[in-house]
Amino acid sequence: MRRHILDSPISYHAIFLSVRYLPIRLCHLLGKIVASLIYVFSKRDRRGLAFNLSLALKRSVDDPFIRKTVRQTFINYGHYMVDYFLMPQLPPHKAKIFFARLKGEEILQEALAKGQGAILLSAHVGNWEFGGTMMRLADYPLAVVAMAHNASATNALVNRLRKGKGIRVIEVDRSPFSGIEILRHLRGNGIVAMIGDRDFFGRGRPVTLFDKEVSFPVGPVVMAMKSGAALIPAFVLRQPDGRYFGVLEKSIPLLLEGKRDDVIQKNLDKTARVFEEYIRRYPEQWYCPDPITGGMIS
Repeated sequence: MRRHILDSPISYHAIFLSVRYLPIRLCHLLGKIVASLIYVFSKRDRRGLAFNLSLALKRSVDDPFIRKTVRQTFINYGHYMVDYFLMPQLPPHKAKIFFARLKGEEILQEALAKGQGAILLSAHVGNWEFGGTMMRLADYPLAVVAMAHNASATNALVNRLRKGKGIRVIEVDRSPFSGIEILRHLRGNGIVAMIGDRDFFGRGRPVTLFDKEVSFPVGPVVMAMKSGAALIPAFVLRQPDGRYFGVLEKSIPLLLEGKRDDVIQKNLDKTARVFEEYIRRYPEQWYCPDPITGGMIS
């Protein structure tokens, strides 16, 4: 997992303490300033974002709209980092102020009524971490599948914030034990939130995303097929007024019959189509600075 410029214990704890003791408006102003500075000096991330956005929006990397969207993406991420550390420190009645609405909640309720759990499948578009807060505020039995951060101190802080809101954390690694935990939670009619657009362990399958071959993890699709849980695309997006709204799409109709590899491939392709739709709809909230095709941008 590539270390980004803010992925250090010092940065994370500095933001954590700032949002605890400083006025919220000042924190967001500082977040915007810091994000703008990172935009100026982080040439690698600028180029990676521009490359990805050019694929998604079918424009040149030098297109003024692409450049504008890249800068806005940095600024949005600055706001996201402030809210990410702020919300877990707030009591529920204050945290609810940050959320506007949840569209499609009936889809989740219908899935849980079947007694086989649900997988909320998201991507690095929008503010996926806030989905956990939104679900717990509504008292849903949620577990999030997460990778460990590069530094143990950073990982401890992030997981403490998650668990403080009653969110169960299942850390995924190369062992089979995390998969067993996920299945157990689903079979108890629980909800599992997973990210499905980045293959961090190199064990994924190739899919077509924006006419390019990329690797997607098979975990979410395989878990849904094994457990019978509904695979529900889920996104949390930031509004212009600074609040967040959640969207639950209709569950992806999974194929179950046929050769296993072929079935998994076809189901993965279905997830890619959903991700493409939301990335194109909210390009300034697609936080993916690494080229989706792999490699470096010169």
